[in-house]
Amino acid sequence: MSATDRPRHGFGAASLAWGALAVAGTALWLFSINTAAAPRGWRALLVNFLFFCSLAGGLTVWPAVVRACNGRWPERLERTALSAIVFAVPSLVALVLLWVGSSHWSPWYDVEYNQGGWLNNAFIFGRDLAGLAIFWLTAARYLISRRRGSGMLWGGILIAVYGIVFSLLGFDLVMALDPEWYSTLLGGYFFMSGLYIAIAAWAFLSVWQRQAREEQLLDMGRLIVAFSLMATYLMYAHLLPMWYENLPDEIRFLVPRLNFQPWLGVSYFLLAVVYLGPLVLLLTERSKCNRWSLGGISLLVLCGMWLERWWLVAPALREDFTFSLADLSAAMAFAGLLGVGMEQFQRRLPADYFRPDGEK
Repeated sequence: MSATDRPRHGFGAASLAWGALAVAGTALWLFSINTAAAPRGWRALLVNFLFFCSLAGGLTVWPAVVRACNGRWPERLERTALSAIVFAVPSLVALVLLWVGSSHWSPWYDVEYNQGGWLNNAFIFGRDLAGLAIFWLTAARYLISRRRGSGMLWGGILIAVYGIVFSLLGFDLVMALDPEWYSTLLGGYFFMSGLYIAIAAWAFLSVWQRQAREEQLLDMGRLIVAFSLMATYLMYAHLLPMWYENLPDEIRFLVPRLNFQPWLGVSYFLLAVVYLGPLVLLLTERSKCNRWSLGGISLLVLCGMWLERWWLVAPALREDFTFSLADLSAAMAFAGLLGVGMEQFQRRLPADYFRPDGEK
C-alpha cells in the first residue's frame, strides 16, 4: 500500500467546510420553521429530501448496476459512489422530521380520502421508513460483499430493492401530495430519474479526481446522455396518455404545469436543460471526456434536477414560484451532511478497500 493509498484520519479543510455548511443550513432551517414561513420550510425539507435521498441512494446503487452489466471501468472511482451510503442516517432522520411536521404540509393529515387506510399518515411514514431502512441495510450488506471480493448476488438484490423502495417514495411523497391524482408511471419515473441525478453527481465528483481517466469520464458522459433520454421517455410516456385521453383524475398534474405561468416556463426550462439538454451539450466525445465540459454540464443537470423535484412538489401544494431562505437553508444542510460524510468515508478507507469481483 502506497502512502497515497493509506487511510487518513481527522478532519481536512474540505470536511470542515462541509460541516460548517451543514451547521449553518440546519440553523437557518430551524429558524425558518419557527416563523410565519413554517409551511414553506417544511416543503423545502420535503423537496431536498427527495433530491438528496435520490442522489445518495442512486450513487450507492450505481456500482452494482455497472457490475450487473459486467462493467469494470469504475475501478477506484467506485469508492466515490459507494461513499454515499453515509447519507443513510441523515435520510432516515429527515423522514422522521417530515413525519413529525406532517400536519404543516401533508394534505392527507387527518383527512379521509377514497384511498382509505392507504393514506393514513402513520401508515405512509411507517412503510416509507421501513422501506428506506431496508434499502440502506441492503446497501451495507452489498458493501460487505464487495469488500470480500464478491457482490454479484447482493448487487442484484440491492438494485431490486432500490427500484421498489424509491418507487414507493415517489408514490407516497410526490403523487399523494394531490390525493385525487393517479399515475402508474410516477414510481418508475421517480427511481429512474434518481439514477439520472446520481450519474450526474458521480461524473461531477469524478472530474475533480486526478486518477479519473478519459475513458472513465467518457463512459459517465454516455450514461448521462442515456439516462437523460430515459427520463425524457418516462416523462413523455407519463404525460401523453393524460393529454390525449383527457382523464380527469390524471390531467390534474398537467393543468398547472403546462397551462399557466410561471410553471409553463419552468416546464420548458426543464425540457431544455435536463431532458434534452445533455443530448445536445454532450453530443461529441470530446465534450464527454473533457473535465471542464463534463463537470459543468453535470453541475447544470444537478441544478436542473433539484428544480425538477421542486417542480414536482410545489404546484401540488399550491405554492407560488418563489424561493426563500427555507429553500436555500435546507439545501445547504443536506449538501453539507452528504459532503462531510462522503469526505470522511473516503479519507478513512484505503483506495483498494473494495476488491475486484472474484479476488480473495
